[in-house]
Amino acid sequence: MKFIRYIKNNTIGGILLKYITGIAVLFIMAVIIGFHYPSGQTDNANNKQIVIEIKSGMQTAQIAALLKDKDVIDHDFYFRLLAKIKGLDKQLKVGSYILQKDMSDSAVMELLIKGPTLNTIKVTIPEGYTVEKIADVLSKDNIVDRNEFLRLAKSYTPYEYMKNNDPNVKYKVEGYLFPDTYEFLINSSPKQIMDIMLNEFNKKYDEELRKRAKDKNLSAHELVVLASLVEAEARYENDRPIIAQVFFNRLKINMPLQSDTTIQYAMKERKEELMIKDTKIDSPYNTYMHYGLPPGAVGNPGMASIKAVLYPQNNDYLYFVADSTGHNHYSRTYQEHLRIIDSIK
Repeated sequence: MKFIRYIKNNTIGGILLKYITGIAVLFIMAVIIGFHYPSGQTDNANNKQIVIEIKSGMQTAQIAALLKDKDVIDHDFYFRLLAKIKGLDKQLKVGSYILQKDMSDSAVMELLIKGPTLNTIKVTIPEGYTVEKIADVLSKDNIVDRNEFLRLAKSYTPYEYMKNNDPNVKYKVEGYLFPDTYEFLINSSPKQIMDIMLNEFNKKYDEELRKRAKDKNLSAHELVVLASLVEAEARYENDRPIIAQVFFNRLKINMPLQSDTTIQYAMKERKEELMIKDTKIDSPYNTYMHYGLPPGAVGNPGMASIKAVLYPQNNDYLYFVADSTGHNHYSRTYQEHLRIIDSIK
């Protein structure tokens, strides 16, 4: 004891003691980690595969927390400590990995250092794309089989608010496949793709938006239908809330919505410009012939159009028409509407 007190009181000895103590602590922790988490993967032959995405900029602590959250590892602290001891915390590579539940820390770290194990592709789904256009994009990149995707799209409703008994709805998922940039696995199943996009919608459609929809007496279905119309009609941001209110104004006085976008959706082939005869096609989506909302959405709207419906700009317009640049002009009467059409030709 006298010897240890002497070392502590001696400057060089004190430094040496701290150094030895630090090494001892690290060694003990390493032994503990090595004992609990031996090198190599645990026996996971019957475990379900778990897809993990390590994104650019993620720190070791965030990666460890993600792995813990997905039940890949038991303790994020030990994973971080092991990475620190081995000096590997800067070598974990960005990408998508197939992992399993309850793997050893060493096995996981080995995979993350080697790099991504999945063949993925980044895809951008623009706002307003229909289910069929999304299927075209995904099948073109060999991500999914187009026909299988469309078959599932007709009936898939994993969230309660998506359920709709109208037999005229073309695709039940239309309006809920949130447009964004995704990283999909090559040869994914249609359900896997839809789940990713529908989960994103569910995340964006948060408590604040749900409360606002309830305050406006709008179901989720009515919201996405209206938002899809706004998305298709508005090219510029400032037009969205104005057009949304125009649709509300028409619905309030039981006036047909008369949206060309619903005709385009009902037609087999889209046209640059509709003719009078096109507005008379026999379809439940024809909002010239039928009052109220169409049976379903006519595309998948982005958040700007969804918010435009929830927070429309107060006005008393009943008509609008776009000029050659895509800017809309608004009017309160049909006569005024006709004059505007003549003036922008």
